[in-house]
Amino acid sequence: MKVGINIERVPMIQQGDLQIDPQCYVVRLSGKEIFLYPKEFDVLLLLAKHPGWVLSTEQIYQAVWKEDMLNCEHVVYNIICQIRKKLNCPEIIQTVVNRGYKLVT
Repeated sequence: MKVGINIERVPMIQQGDLQIDPQCYVVRLSGKEIFLYPKEFDVLLLLAKHPGWVLSTEQIYQAVWKEDMLNCEHVVYNIICQIRKKLNCPEIIQTVVNRGYKLVT
């Protein structure tokens, strides 16, 4: 009996000049590949899957870390800062004061 793995191609996400390939864990901005650590990638992917939505720090933490956020606001803040720095495009992730973050492309 032959056992096969049914792997479906996950579609690439494109938001303006930002391309995210969830299957290959590749991020490109204006055609340039950007290295992100796994949690950075996961946060960016989450924001890209919900374009224009404001996601709270707690929503981001629970979705990416798969646990309740207990005084860990700084963790999400630091990840967002690192993504902005690596993309060299700080305005791509907008802070919505007292609400959360959203991807702007």
